[in-house]
Order: sequence, then structure tokens, then C-alpha cells
Amino acid sequence: FVMGVEGHLEVEVISLSGAVSKTGMFDKTDPYIRITLHDGQYDLGGIHQGETARTETKDNAGGSATFKESFKFRKPGNMDFLRVDLYDDNVTIDSLLGSLDLDLRQIHTECAAKDKAICKSEVLESGGKDAGTVALKLLVTK
Repeated sequence: FVMGVEGHLEVEVISLSGAVSKTGMFDKTDPYIRITLHDGQYDLGGIHQGETARTETKDNAGGSATFKESFKFRKPGNMDFLRVDLYDDNVTIDSLLGSLDLDLRQIHTECAAKDKAICKSEVLESGGKDAGTVALKLLVTK
């Protein structure tokens, strides 16, 4: 097991496709994406989670949305994973529609090989089922 590198992470959340488009009869989903650095034990919370950021909500966008929002993080050495969560923005409690984890060590290797940011389309999952695809542009640097 290799301890991660301290460095910087740039993430552009480009778009969402193929996600749940309706939550009720007439209620189209209002999607937003939340991204969180973590150490591989996201579900334990607290010190296991690092910086977090979220996109704007796309009202009534349904299962497809374009975000094109960029975020920069300082990446601590122990935070080698990025959780990507898709939420439906609700009046009361927002609903989690799908999640995925990215291994930033692998992304760092790919970025270093190409010497530039890389684009990835990643499948979100909910209860073992496909919950849509999120397009991201990522750059991990030391």
C-alpha cells in the first residue's frame, strides 16, 4: 500500500446523463453533484472526510444536466479518494440518487503520463444499480 501524495486536485463537473428524471408523477428531479475528498473510509465520516464542494442545483433538469463547474482542492496525503454524489434538491431533505468513488492515485498516474487533465465518464450506482453517468475533468498534481 502506497501512501498518497499531498498535492492539488482540480475537478470540473461537466455533465450528468441517464439519471432518474422523475421522483413523482409530475416532479422532475433537480439534480446537483457533491464531491468530497476522503481516505477510503467515507462512511465513517468525521476525520475520514476532507474538503467538499457542490454544484448549483439544476431545477427541473431531470436525468440530464450540464454543469461545467470547476473546483480546486488542496489534497492531503491521506485523502486518496473522491466521492461523487448525485442528489435531488428537495424542499425538506435532499435525496441521494447515486454515488461513486474515484481513486486519485490512479488519476494522478494518468495525468502525469499525459501531462494534462483527463476526462472521465463514470457510472453512478445506487443499491448496485446504474444511476446515471457523470462526466468529469480531473487533474491531480503534486
